[in-house]
Amino acid sequence: MSKSTGNTLSLGDSCKLYDVDATRITLADAGDGIDDANFEMTTADAAIRSLYTLMEWITSAQKTLALSRKSPNESVKLDDVYLCVATKPFTAVDEVFVAEMDRHILATDDAYEAANHRDALKCGFHDFTNIRGWYMKYTITTGMHSALVRKWIERQVLLISPIASHWAEHVWKTIMGNSNSIMDFRWPTNNLPTTTNHAPLMADDCAQGDVEITLKKRSKKKDSKTISAASAEFDPNVPKSLGIFVANESSAQQKDVISVLKDNYDSVTGTFDDKATIAALSKKGVLKNKKTMPFAQEIKKRVATIGSVAFDRGLTFMEVDLLSEIAPAFKNNLGFAQINIISVSEPANLTSTQTKAAESAVLGELGFLIANSISNQKY
Repeated sequence: MSKSTGNTLSLGDSCKLYDVDATRITLADAGDGIDDANFEMTTADAAIRSLYTLMEWITSAQKTLALSRKSPNESVKLDDVYLCVATKPFTAVDEVFVAEMDRHILATDDAYEAANHRDALKCGFHDFTNIRGWYMKYTITTGMHSALVRKWIERQVLLISPIASHWAEHVWKTIMGNSNSIMDFRWPTNNLPTTTNHAPLMADDCAQGDVEITLKKRSKKKDSKTISAASAEFDPNVPKSLGIFVANESSAQQKDVISVLKDNYDSVTGTFDDKATIAALSKKGVLKNKKTMPFAQEIKKRVATIGSVAFDRGLTFMEVDLLSEIAPAFKNNLGFAQINIISVSEPANLTSTQTKAAESAVLGELGFLIANSISNQKY
């Protein structure tokens, strides 16, 4: 918009045209820096749709939660909200969802504290909605846990309330049935740990990211040489199966790299001595391996995000459990008739092709085999 072209919109006109909350969301999305902010009408239109869609989903979820409370020992489904047995213990997917909620709540709180409203809107609304979509996607056959759905709804409404106050108040009282105002409720960081539980997040990064991204890229490649020998058995004209090979401990080379990085990390400044690191890696004779530096960069990136806890590669202990639980979703999303999850540390009768695929699996990096038949753990 520009005054010189005459296409300006007053605050009052915007509130009449889009309503107050959509206007506030659009202004928050315009940015917090020194760059010129611009009121985007497309953003205001999208905000109205997003708020309405979210309110409809929460309404449906509240009805489903009410049914679940009446029948806690039965799974319940209403519209697209599918809840598992309410008394069921948390699964690996549930733990990832909890960790994701905690991570986004803490990030949103930091953004609000710094008055970075665009970041707060991204973490506390757009991204927070996306993690609900992830949870629904990977519990499509088992159902979501009612306690976590209830927690997500409460947290979502609270996180958006500083920006979309009127919408949040309406949902809080009219749809969720609370008698007090949302402004009287404690901010969601009140009962959170000071740091996020990174174990399930690290497991999810490996399991979900590696499988979906890598396989989608690989399935598009036509040249058999680029697909690798591990796919030599694959005939695209018949139903395909996927073998996922999981390593439960670090390789000797990975242990060397982690040890060197740990020795040359300054926890006070949060920095690495790169010259000393290169010298130490060269002395250990691991620089010749082309996987050494990418692995080192991955560890350094994780350390920058979560601190020295990233040196503990054992944090991916949930990887096998998580893969087992989301395997049904992989079958639907990636078009596999069968999925097999194989631990490389456990003895198994593998073919030479399977053995080669298993050799590529190291802790934090999966091995894959696309074929037409694998006879191990099936999902």
